[in-house]
Amino acid sequence: DAYYKACLYAGINISGTNGEVMPGQWEFLVGPSVGIVAADHLWCARYLLV
Repeated sequence: DAYYKACLYAGINISGTNGEVMPGQWEFLVGPSVGIVAADHLWCARYLLV
């Protein structure tokens, strides 16, 4: 929840999250974005995870 809010505050487009099969595994979807902006949002989102 805090990570999602941090991404929104940073201007990263998060379109959804999905729980995976194993406990504690989650994925998030970056987008919709056009062109290189999608890659920029992905890198920034990864940086916020650290």
